[in-house]
Amino acid sequence: MHGGACRDYASVVRSPPRPLPGWLAEAAILVGLGFVAMGAIVFAGPDHAPVLHARSFVNLATALLAVGALAVRRRHALAVLVLIGAVALANPNTPAVTLPLLFATFNVALRCDRREVAIAATATVLALLGGLALHGTLTSGFQPLVSKVIAVGLAIAAGLYLAARRAYVGSLQDRASQLEREQLLLTEHAVADERVRIARELHDVVAHGVSLMVVQAQALGALEGAARDAAGAQIATIGREALTEMHRMLGVLRPQSDAAPERAPAPGIRDVPGLLERARGAGLQVALAVEGEPRSLPAGVDLSAYRIVQEALTNVIKHARALRTDVRVRYASDALELSVIDDGTGASTDGGPGHGLVGMRERVALFGGTLEAGRGADGRGYAVHAVLPL
Repeated sequence: MHGGACRDYASVVRSPPRPLPGWLAEAAILVGLGFVAMGAIVFAGPDHAPVLHARSFVNLATALLAVGALAVRRRHALAVLVLIGAVALANPNTPAVTLPLLFATFNVALRCDRREVAIAATATVLALLGGLALHGTLTSGFQPLVSKVIAVGLAIAAGLYLAARRAYVGSLQDRASQLEREQLLLTEHAVADERVRIARELHDVVAHGVSLMVVQAQALGALEGAARDAAGAQIATIGREALTEMHRMLGVLRPQSDAAPERAPAPGIRDVPGLLERARGAGLQVALAVEGEPRSLPAGVDLSAYRIVQEALTNVIKHARALRTDVRVRYASDALELSVIDDGTGASTDGGPGHGLVGMRERVALFGGTLEAGRGADGRGYAVHAVLPL
């Protein structure tokens, strides 16, 4: 029970106090100043004894007029100051309007420029001293002058401080808003880049799988018996694998779905033998050569290497009309080198409607590597050579 009480007390302590509504705070300020003015006029007798006569009601009316003028101080700062200064000159009980006059001076320092603040400070001092002089209550010596100047100086200093603080807080809010907008733009840019990456991944997956399926489907009519059944099973397997990868990547685009996206690891260079095995199933003779000591690769390089080999084989199957393709993977000291060379006679799709070579160039450029694609050394076939720095 005590623990629950402590938790409740802590939650109350941590809760910040709610500020008063603007209109209520404004009314409280004006009412407080009105009571101060009334007290200075009513209790103006010896030893603060109550004094009420006809002149008291006139002084009280003019003092309340000065307090009421503060209600429009935000829009007419200088005009309110001039009005209250005139009341201070006309009212013989100057202390009753001293606080409203200082408050009006503070308001000018808070809202106006430095030239207007200097004029307001001078006018306030003159109004206070002039009221005392006109009604014969100004004593000899510098004490009244010094006290009035100090009071006006404090009002001016408080206004200037709050004005500077308000400007500083406003600049911080502007910076926060600007940073929020910049963060939103960066997020949108990152989302756009990710969508491009996913589109490239989908192209690689679907193009490779469909190309293998088309090749095997074309040869299906020439097969019989067990060979036909095996080819049909191979087509189904390739289709399922392509759909699995496609669903895994599309899951990223549907985060609001209740079904969690598949968590299968992204393919890498270790999966190239399986990739070549599927190409052999499509009737292409593929040889794999690995040079150097295989080692762990960064995730981005690993996935890009697999996609480059996949896209190169897809182009061979779709366009090269090749009988044999050689794939070479070389682990250099500071780079991973990939070569896919076929003996076909087909044309390259570089610059055509396809996106294969464009996607490979983008992947290689992402890691600061190089990609060379063109006719083979003897003028036959097509060669793709990529270098991915490690």
